[in-house]
Parts: sequence; C-alpha cells; structure tokens
Amino acid sequence: MVAQRVVSPVLVGRSEELAGLTTALDMAVEQGPAVALVAGEAGIGKSRLLAEFARSLDPGVRVVGGVCAELGRDSVPYAPFVTVLRSLIRVEGVTPGPYRRLAHWFPELGEPGDDTEGGKHRLYEEVLTLVERVAAGRPLVVSVEDLHWADTATCELLGFLARNLTRPGVLLVITYRPPEAGPLLSELARRPGTARLRLGHLDERDVGRQLAAILGTEPDPATVARVHQRSDGNPLFVEALARAGERTPDDVRDLLLDGPRSLRSPARELLSLASVAGGRVGHRLLAEVAKQDGVELDALLRELVDRSLLVTAGDGYAFRHALIRDTVYDDLLPGERARLHARYAEALRDGDAPAELAAHAHAAGDRGLALAAAYLAAGQARGSYAYAEQVRLLGTVLDLWDPEVPLGADRIGVLTDAAEACMLSGDYARGVEYATAGLAAVDERREPERAALLLEHRGRLRHRLDTTGSSDWEHALELLPPGSPQRGRLLGVLAMGVLPDVDRARESFEEALAIGRATGDATVTVRGLLGVGSMTNDLGMLTEARALAERLDSNDLLLTVPMYEAMLHTRAGDHQRTIEVAGDGIRLARRYGLARSRGAELARYAGSGLILAGRWDEATAVLEESLQADAPPQSRRGLRALVGYLSLLRGDLTTAAEAAAAMDHPDATSLFFRHRLLCLLAVAQGDPERADLLLDRALTDPALTRIHSSEARPVLVAGALVQRARLSTRADTELRQRVAARQAQLAAADTEFGVDGPLDRAWQTMLRALVEDDGWDHAVTSWRQLRQPYELALCLFHSARTLLTAGDRPGATARLREAAQLAEDLRATPLARQITQLLRPRPTQDGLTERELEVLQLIAEGLSNRQIAARLHISPSTAGVHVSHILTKLSAATRTEAAAVAFREGLAGARRGDR
Repeated sequence: MVAQRVVSPVLVGRSEELAGLTTALDMAVEQGPAVALVAGEAGIGKSRLLAEFARSLDPGVRVVGGVCAELGRDSVPYAPFVTVLRSLIRVEGVTPGPYRRLAHWFPELGEPGDDTEGGKHRLYEEVLTLVERVAAGRPLVVSVEDLHWADTATCELLGFLARNLTRPGVLLVITYRPPEAGPLLSELARRPGTARLRLGHLDERDVGRQLAAILGTEPDPATVARVHQRSDGNPLFVEALARAGERTPDDVRDLLLDGPRSLRSPARELLSLASVAGGRVGHRLLAEVAKQDGVELDALLRELVDRSLLVTAGDGYAFRHALIRDTVYDDLLPGERARLHARYAEALRDGDAPAELAAHAHAAGDRGLALAAAYLAAGQARGSYAYAEQVRLLGTVLDLWDPEVPLGADRIGVLTDAAEACMLSGDYARGVEYATAGLAAVDERREPERAALLLEHRGRLRHRLDTTGSSDWEHALELLPPGSPQRGRLLGVLAMGVLPDVDRARESFEEALAIGRATGDATVTVRGLLGVGSMTNDLGMLTEARALAERLDSNDLLLTVPMYEAMLHTRAGDHQRTIEVAGDGIRLARRYGLARSRGAELARYAGSGLILAGRWDEATAVLEESLQADAPPQSRRGLRALVGYLSLLRGDLTTAAEAAAAMDHPDATSLFFRHRLLCLLAVAQGDPERADLLLDRALTDPALTRIHSSEARPVLVAGALVQRARLSTRADTELRQRVAARQAQLAAADTEFGVDGPLDRAWQTMLRALVEDDGWDHAVTSWRQLRQPYELALCLFHSARTLLTAGDRPGATARLREAAQLAEDLRATPLARQITQLLRPRPTQDGLTERELEVLQLIAEGLSNRQIAARLHISPSTAGVHVSHILTKLSAATRTEAAAVAFREGLAGARRGDR
C-alpha cells in the first residue's frame, strides 16, 4: 500500500522568507554572528521553512537544531541545547578534558567539573567555545524552535550566545509563536544584525498551488475556494483538508484527528504512545515502552513518517507539528494516559533523566516515584544553574511531600532550598512564601542557625520585593552567636537594608568587616569592605573587595562591587568612570545570567551617570532596555524614576507623571527622588503652590535627616526652584513672606548635612545661590568643572535673570546664549523655551500705555478682570481689552506668563511717577 501524499513536495508562498534567511546567513559569514527571528502561529510552516532552508544550503554549511518541547506542565532545562550540543560533539569529535561542565550532560566527555568552581557562566562559556570551535571550520546554523515553550535556563543560554558570539559564520535561527515574545526576544529584536521574519497566511492562489502539489493534479476553483476559506490560509489545515472533500470537519480537533484515526490499529496505538512522550522520543526508549523492536516496529514507524505524522529527529522521532501531538494526546482516555505514562516511568526508572521520570510518574499517579525523581531533578537543575526549573521541581516535591519517601532532606530543608532558588531566579514573592512556611515548621530554639538562614533568605527576598526585610535580619541576628561568619553575612545584608539610617548601617558594616577579618571568611570580608569603603569614600577598600570577590564563586557578590564603585564615582562627580564601571558590570551581568537582578541595579547607576553627563539619548536606551528585561519591583521603580525625571527635563509631562505614580511603594532613598520629581512636575504643570505642599512633605519627613547629603540636597534644590516659580506668578507681600520662610527652612536643612564629595558640594553651591540670589559665578563654575550641562545651563539661566534685574543686559545675554546652546544640544525643551523668552528684546514702558502698566501690576498681584475693573473703576469688558493688549505686547500666552515677564523685566512694580 502506497501512502497518499499529505505534505506538499514544494514549499509554497515562502520565497521571500527563504531569501531573508539566506541573506541573514550571508551577513553572518561576511559581517559576524547574526540572529534570525521567525514568528508565526501554530501550523503556519515555521518548521517547514527551516527544513527547506537547510536543504537549500551548500553542503559546506553545517546545520544543527533543537526544539523546545512541551511536556505537559514540565520542561527539561536546556532541552534544545542538549540536542544541538550532542550533534556538535559528534561532528567535531570532541575529546574528554576541555569541556568539564558539559560532562554533566555528556558523560563521554569525562568527569564533570566541580560545581563550586565558576558557576553558571563556566557552563555557558564551554557551550560558546564549542559552537565557535565548530564554526571555525565552516559556517554553522543553529536553530532553536518553539521558543514560546522554552524554560528559563534555555532562554538565558540562548541570550548569552547571542550577546557573546564573535566568530563570523554563526547564524542563530529562532522560531516562536507571537505574541509570546518575552524579554529575550525583545532584546534580540533590537540588536543590530537581527533579521525579523513573520510568516503570514497563504492567499487563495498559494492554497491552490499547495493543493495541486499534494493531490498531484490541479484542483477545481471551487475546491480551492472552499479549502482556503476553511483553512484561513494555514498550511497545516490545508494539508488536513486536501482530501476531505465535502466532509469538511467543523472543528479543528476533528480536522487534525482525521489522519491519525484513519491509521491501522497498531500504527494508531504507536502514535498514541509517542504522543505521551511529550516531544521528541528516542528510538530505544520508544521501542522499550512499545515492547517491540525490529522489522515490525520499523514498518509501523515508516507508516507514521510516510503519512507525515512523525518526522525523524536525530536518533529518534518527533511529531511533525505540535498541534498534531496535542490533539492525539488529548484524544486519549484518562485511563489510557495513566497506563502509557506508567510504561514510560518504568522504562526511565533507572536512567539519567529524572525530570522526565518525575513528569511521567506524576501523570501515572505514582506519587512516591514522582517525588523522589523531582527532588533528584531539582538537584540537577541547580547543578546546571537552571534556577527557575529548580523552583518548579522543588514545588512539585513539596506538593507531593511524603515523609516516608527517603530523600536525604527533610521538608524544612526543601523549603530552605526553594526559598534560595527563588532568590536566584528572581521569583521573590514565591520565595517569601516558601521561607515563611519553613519558619513556621522550624523550632528556632532547637535549631537557631536553620531558623536564621530562613530569616536571612526571607529578609533578602522581602527587601528586593518591597524593602521590608530588615525585621527578619534583626530577628536572625538575635539567634546567632557573636563573631560567627553567618552573623557577619547577616550584618552585611542588614546594613544595606537599613539604609538610609547611616549610623546604623555604618555600625553593621564595621562589625561585618571585623568578623570577616577575624574568621578569614572572604564573603563576609567583601561585604564589610564594600560597606565601610562606600561610607568613607575609600576606593582602596573597594579595590580590595573586588580582588577578593574575583576569587570567590559568587557572581552575585562580584557584581555588587561595581555597584559600590559606581556610587563612589558618582559622589566624586566622575560621571565618565561611573558610566564605564556600570556599563562593564551590565555586560558581566548579562554574561553571567544576572541581567534581571544585578544588571538592573547597575543600569540605574549607568542611567543616572548618563543623565548627569548630558548623554540623554544613551541614558534612555540603557533604561528602556533594562525595563524590558523585566527588572524586579524595587529596581523597576528606580529605573522608572530616572525615566520620569528625564522625560520631565525634555517636556514629556505625561510620561513623567506616569513614572511618579508608578513609584507607589518607593524605598527610603527613592522616596526623596519621588519627592523631587513630584515637586518639579507640579511646577511644570503650572501649579507651584501644589509643588510647595509636596515639598513640605519631604522637609517634614524624619528620614530626611538620615539619608546621605548627596541624596538630600537635590531635593532641597528642587524646593528652591519651587520658590522661584511661586514668585514668578505673583508677588504680594503675604506670598513673599511665606517664600522667605520656606527659603529659610531650606537653608536650615542644608546646615544639618555635611558635604559628601564634589557632586554634593556643587548641589550645595547651587542651593545657596537660589536661596540668596547670589554666588552664581561659583555655582556656574562648579557645574562647568563637573561637566554637567543641564545644571550648568540652569544656573546660567537663573544668573542671567539676576543680571537683568541689576540692569546688566549684555552680561545676561552672554550667559543666556551659552545656556540656550546647552539646552538645545540636550533637547531640554522647557528650559530652552524659558531661555528664549529671556533672550527676546525687552518690552519697554513706552510699549505699554499708562493704563496698561497699571493693569499689568494688578495682573501680577493675581487679580481677575472683575477685580481689576473694581480697583480702577472701569468696566470688566474694558479691563478684558487691556489684558488682551498686554498679552499681545508681551508675547505672553497666559496671564501667568505675562506676570512672569513683568516680574522678570521689572515692569510689575512700575508706577506713574517712576516714568
């Protein structure tokens, strides 16, 4: 019996996409590694496109690939890369020795490396080395299909390769179903050298061509129209409908089952057995589960392949399309599923695939076997740094928990491991739940160190989630003896948590450093050096901390060092070094799989440094990229705050307001950044009185006296700018008195702080100039030395206003022109607009009539047209005419703007006798 053709022997309607992949490979060979993203819905032909592309290539191009398979709710860490690497090892003839980490997956490579040496990045480096070694001989195409099903570890490794491949001739091809893009795909799509292809539906003409190729004859127009309508141009559905005739199934499920149900019983049973495997299934495993081999099994498999239900995949088989597999699996009765899963579990019981064993045992109802296998698989996931998978597997262990099943760990230990894994994977909220459950089960009087470890984990998780972890650390310290390394570690994290309580933090850091020195514990010593060094502005201590951290197996701690270095460089006003240190740290965070945690924090420092240095476009790119990487809540608020501040400076008040609102749970430090943002936003929105009310909240917050002066003074400067904005709207005696009182309060607050470096000194100088309207030359010089263009332009602008009041128009004009150029270069639209208004030719008293001068003075006092009319004994309509003329002559859009011009130009106080 000859199987009827189901799949078109020619690829229809994809010539443009094939050309796109060919161009991407040419770029990879000629210009360096490239990425091609292929998007399309289920059944649209992504896998077929890759197969045709591979067939079209010159024999000198090597093609390897793997698929992210969905195994119920479970997924195996790095599954597609295990397939890819197995192929590369085979073709390259890799010998044992240089790939010690890969030996965890491939025992033929020798003894696995020590898990304590180097961490996840060593594994990734070995994968990178192998890929580039293979590509050195000839071009290499690596495909990863169905990324929408990928586990976290696969995404991290794929992102690492995309960022770090340097050898020309490597093309990464990734397929996925939109809109399930995610942070990785968003990042890859923005990278230069990435080709983006999207497979759409076939039109009626292409459906006709596909049908003709399948049927071997030209279909009639009515058939083509019917199939196109029913399939909506989806090639997989076209195949299913090709021979359906008039009995077109109404349901997609029935449509996909039409082929499987027409099989002979033995072939249908084998197809059902294959569907239970989840994705790809090896020939040996399938033969063992099917309990047959040899000619009979080969014949059944040949039938399934010829009917285009299965395809060969390395040394095994996979469904030609995931939709077919899902439909066949869902068609099984519950009892059938359980029995077939049990057969897989039995076959895998003594193997080295515990994650798959756990999934099959669980589905078969064997809870004890599933529990033991899941715990073993969790250990393997941790060993390969697949922390999100470790969390999932430990969750399964806890769901199936049975104290009678021997694991070598009790439930408290599993909860502790799960909490720590959540810390590493970034799943902070779930980690808090696990740590809390562990604390409820542990007796802290009998096992104080265990309880303290759980409290440390929960404190760190809560701190990263919502900055509320300090109470847990304080409690943990009560359980530990003085001088112990565990106490030292706790003191290090506590000190960071209790900031901005500077005195309490310094005390904790100093004790941690003393414990580290006394015990020789390098981790505790590093934390102490970082803390004490940052609080004393001692870069030497940070250099020592870096040297120690580089010898430890803790990438998280290593990447804490550039955070502290960036902090000190910022205080010193060395923004270039801040940007360099933070940028290098971000690249390392990506390399080590920590872009979401440490990378996000470093992005805050890089973004802030770039803003201060006037490199605003670069700052926007850094901040947006980190936000798209799904930063944790606290980091995300800090990043959004910087985005909001930069938006405010450029006049995008909507984005600035959204950013301020998003900081609804700010930490102690960002709280004052939020105060500053809200005050300046209210001024920009034309409501300086509301800005002053917001300022009052900041000045009366007790935490203001406990934060670093370098974090407090920008808030005070914002407050001084608010007072100037208040006086620009009107200048009655009562308001002047209230502004003077507020300025005195700002000056008094300034005296409560020391000076924390050159940047802090510059803020102090600017604050005093704003409050006293004097010392502008000193302020301008300070910002010029620090090369901060926005603050320089702002001081030039305000000093020019002072010169204008003093009658020095030439001096003011020179400063305004420099400020205008700076604002234009930055695209600081609001400041540029204010500068332009001051640069306009000054309105003269001769330009206004005597009556208009009188009206202008009353406008400046805040009177309405009706009030002006009553004061001058004229009608309201006449007052309105005068106001309209004044606005025209002063080129002012509003009464508020006219009043501001009047104050600025000295016209508001004009009297008849003054003329």
